[in-house]
Amino acid sequence: MAESGTGQPMVRALLRGLDVLRHLNDEAGLSAAELAGRCDLARITVYRLLRTLEKEGYVRQGARSRYFLGPKVLSLNSAYPRHNWLSAIAVPAMQSTSRELGWPLAFSTNNGPHMSVQHTTMDETGFWLKLKGPGSQLPLLRTAMGLAYVAHTPKRIAGPLIRAALALDAASSAEHARHPARIDQSLASTRAAGIASVRNAGESEHVSLSAIGVPVGRGTTPIAAIALVYYSASMSGTDATRRFGPELQRLARRISDQI
Repeated sequence: MAESGTGQPMVRALLRGLDVLRHLNDEAGLSAAELAGRCDLARITVYRLLRTLEKEGYVRQGARSRYFLGPKVLSLNSAYPRHNWLSAIAVPAMQSTSRELGWPLAFSTNNGPHMSVQHTTMDETGFWLKLKGPGSQLPLLRTAMGLAYVAHTPKRIAGPLIRAALALDAASSAEHARHPARIDQSLASTRAAGIASVRNAGESEHVSLSAIGVPVGRGTTPIAAIALVYYSASMSGTDATRRFGPELQRLARRISDQI
């Protein structure tokens, strides 16, 4: 038995089993030896955990003794929508970071050709910026969160998302017709920097707003994005990226590490 921070006993074997599942969620097809190294456990311990998880349907063994998540893991979140548990993890970290940086943050998940706002911290800072609240749908290709998300999404997924966004968003479609290479250029620069920057993305009480955004997620596919929103007149996009980009990336990693 291990002891939690509250002094209550914890079941060490359960923690080890969950660690195995987390690593298989990050990278499918690991061997028992690879899992033993990543979990810092003896190989025989990992074999026992894998046999138990496999018997219960949470893990399956593939070719060459490689292990994958089993179908039963889907039942673990069937009663808890993804955006609920993501927000539960993200909100506390967003609130403290927003107070430190002084500007509001927004958190969104993907909804096909849109980004769906889950939470904002517009009440946590000295700047009260009127932002679109939870449930609002933002254009994928005209927001920092959308660009950060799609730029870091594998091409096989990003391509259909972009085509759907162009089909449904007249402004993005018109811009693409005028400058066909601009989307690819914007996504390439976002990938290179790790941060998306969009000028004059919206307004608050007739004052123009800009934003920088970063993806959230572990593994190769993001599952959400976070943006810092600021008055366009207060700084350039380059200044915003330089001043706040590293802290925004640290926040994204803090959230990702808990997923």
